[in-house]
Amino acid sequence: MNNFYWRTWAEINLDTLKSNIKEIEKLADGKELIAIVKANAYGHGDTHCAAALNRCGIRHFAVSNLWEAQGLTAGGIEGDILIFGYCDIPLIFENLDRHYIFTVGTTEYAKLLSDEAIKRGVKVPVHIKFDTGMSRVGITTAAEADFILSQEGLDCRAGYTHFAVADSLDEENMEFTRRQQKALQDICRSRGLKMHSQNSGGILYHGECDGDFVRAGIIMYGHKPDAAFPFPDGIKPVMQLKTVVSQLKTIPEGTTVSYGRTFTAQRDTKLALIACGYADGFNRRLSGQWSCEVNGGYAPVCGRICMDQTLIDVTDIPDVKIGDVVTVYSNELEGGCSMERAAELIGTINYELLCAIGTRVPRIYIEDGQETEVQRYV
Repeated sequence: MNNFYWRTWAEINLDTLKSNIKEIEKLADGKELIAIVKANAYGHGDTHCAAALNRCGIRHFAVSNLWEAQGLTAGGIEGDILIFGYCDIPLIFENLDRHYIFTVGTTEYAKLLSDEAIKRGVKVPVHIKFDTGMSRVGITTAAEADFILSQEGLDCRAGYTHFAVADSLDEENMEFTRRQQKALQDICRSRGLKMHSQNSGGILYHGECDGDFVRAGIIMYGHKPDAAFPFPDGIKPVMQLKTVVSQLKTIPEGTTVSYGRTFTAQRDTKLALIACGYADGFNRRLSGQWSCEVNGGYAPVCGRICMDQTLIDVTDIPDVKIGDVVTVYSNELEGGCSMERAAELIGTINYELLCAIGTRVPRIYIEDGQETEVQRYV
């Protein structure tokens, strides 16, 4: 890799992704796996990740909206695609020739969709969404389920719910998840309806759950659904965010650095300018408390992270030169430059940091141990 035009890039290791899938399939205990590739596969690149998953046998995917589904179709992805979010009814019929499954979460929407399908002489494939404790999308009663199942224009293939606290091992939360599972199971199984409930936390900590599918999200990309709880040894982070040193300078003691003059050199300090900032996904809240890895050492961020570039202190790291590769976020699970550590420092979650990797950052894909493709969005 040629330091990608002396700027910032994300390395996506598809070998690690496929290895993670094998570990998740063991945990799934025979249930089919739905790969969650919404939000550009949590920042990893949806089409490239889905294609790699196709190559290891995955044929079920899920996304947030129609546009994400269409992107997968344009990329030649094989298999059905469940759309979690609301879809305008006319758009459903424009896309009915594709392998999309739509979500029905209210009786009113189900009736409108079914009536239009009957007029057109077709059936619309759907999954029914149940609200069992998130207070978000979905129906709550058996009567509503029966009404939706009675709609002749709908092909109701499964029911599903979303766990609120499946990533927690607190006993009260464990019991809440069990109640959510029972509410879904009582309705679906008595009506012969397939079902799925296990998200990443459910796969890890609620393997006893009944179901026909599991939904692998954050764990597929090698990250914990909650940093506080244990994680299988065989699952590893897929992404690294890297950049390069683009300039070096030494400033005298007492010199201030970057916007707001929040950093003052306490000694003569050798600074490296790196070509990565918050527009690339390097979270600005890490200013003054993060260190990047370069030449085997850790270089503290000096002053505020800027939109396009950042200054780091390389005084104690020998032989740093222009063009050296700098790791901003590593593929470590914990410590170092890991996403988990960054998220903990600034009071957020790894999901946000992954999804925030900017569209101007090219994704470099590694498969079979070699760099295979580059995805550029701009």
